[in-house]
Amino acid sequence: MADLETGSEFAGCRIEGVLGRGGMGVIYRATELRLGRPVALKLIATEQASDPDVRERFEREARMTASIEHPNVVPVYAAGEEDGHLYLVMRYIPGTDLHHLLKATDPPRLPPARAASIVAQVAAALDAAHAAGLVHRDVKPANVLIGGAHAYLSDFGITRVQASDTRITDSGNWIGTVDFMAPEHLRGEPTDARADVYALGCVLYTALTGTPPFRHDTVPATITAHLHDPPPRPSEAATGVPVAFDSVIARALAKEPADRYPSAGDLGRAALAAAAGERVSTARGSVATGAATPEEAEPTRIAPAGGATAVMTEPAATRIAGAADAGGSGADGVAGARRPAAVKVQRGRGRKLALAATVLVLAIPAVLVVRWIAGGDGTPTGPLSTAEVRSAAQSFADAYTDEDDAALRRTLTPEVERWSASAAVQKGRPAVVGEYRRQFAADKVKKYALDDLSVTSGRAGRAEGRYTVTRDGAPPITGRIVFGVIRRDGRPSIDLIATEPRA
Repeated sequence: MADLETGSEFAGCRIEGVLGRGGMGVIYRATELRLGRPVALKLIATEQASDPDVRERFEREARMTASIEHPNVVPVYAAGEEDGHLYLVMRYIPGTDLHHLLKATDPPRLPPARAASIVAQVAAALDAAHAAGLVHRDVKPANVLIGGAHAYLSDFGITRVQASDTRITDSGNWIGTVDFMAPEHLRGEPTDARADVYALGCVLYTALTGTPPFRHDTVPATITAHLHDPPPRPSEAATGVPVAFDSVIARALAKEPADRYPSAGDLGRAALAAAAGERVSTARGSVATGAATPEEAEPTRIAPAGGATAVMTEPAATRIAGAADAGGSGADGVAGARRPAAVKVQRGRGRKLALAATVLVLAIPAVLVVRWIAGGDGTPTGPLSTAEVRSAAQSFADAYTDEDDAALRRTLTPEVERWSASAAVQKGRPAVVGEYRRQFAADKVKKYALDDLSVTSGRAGRAEGRYTVTRDGAPPITGRIVFGVIRRDGRPSIDLIATEPRA
């Protein structure tokens, strides 16, 4: 698009000069004539400005952005179309942006404390956006404005408007910058708040080390790295970065969205804790609504052995079948009274379901050997030792104690199944972790302890013992549990869980 001349007027603003330009358009420093205030005027680069659907989508996104009142979100004053150009009128933030700040720094990286502070402020802005149902989709250093010690996030919603212009070139002109795009975004899959968490993790790594985490010479190579390479360790890429940031980056850049921090705010708090050498507090969880909400598993109908039929009608709210509406508790320390019923088991079949679960407990090793031989769990690298099986079970207990659903995910295979004598079976990691997340919401867990653990090694390992869930302000929950463990991608992972809660 042709530049607007200094002194000319556009959309009620007088152009004072160019602030910046890029693949998304040109930003001008301007004066809003009606109020005489300085503003930033952004002209959006798109060939679709004349399309009524594109204009309507752009204006809707702009209205959503304007509705967010947060000190770290650049306010939008006006939006629309004029002379075939879509435009935004925003507050003018004197200063620079994170991209230029890093370029002007030698070496091009920030002290960990400052990097964490900036990312935490951007995370707060993203939480506000996600709570309003808005996904940014283009979180990158150039969109993080720096005014003194204050950070602002700008350019909400523009990538949705430009989706029809999506392109890839070696200069990186994909809508959204490839260096900061989540794997699901690169694959063209639906994105939610967790894609912004991934992008913010890339921004944090860049601020700490001076280069994006998966930067390569070409766009295809960068995309491949996002999709397949493990997250790099910032402590190894730059001197002076505390090792604590390695785990923060590893979780933020998890390939699977469900393995990331559930909210941008949780990532920001973890970054601040890493910079201060402190232990991060318990995650607060997702704040997203509407289009930003992470997708949950579809409702499923399950026919377990023994003839019982279980219907899972709402993955967001589950009650142990047969639990009373007031009081009582379920498998693994779940208080049934505090969740609406969503799992129903036909009456008269509870004993059969319990017997089916008992049979499964006994059959776990055989089932796992079949999975191990089939090769669907990654290439096996040898039998498991008793120490590896015990470690997998203890990792589960530690994650449960911390009420850390992401840590739980890391102990499980994607195909994991969870059986209980008093509940429907959950199949797949999202469903299993979802059940434990609901348990965490029901009670404050003080400790999950395993006792009298009997461990067997082999291609399919097994750990069986008693569990005790100590809860804050409630009686403990006890029962028996069996873990089936296989080796997946070289490490022991839990593939089957069978529990029998006891009063």
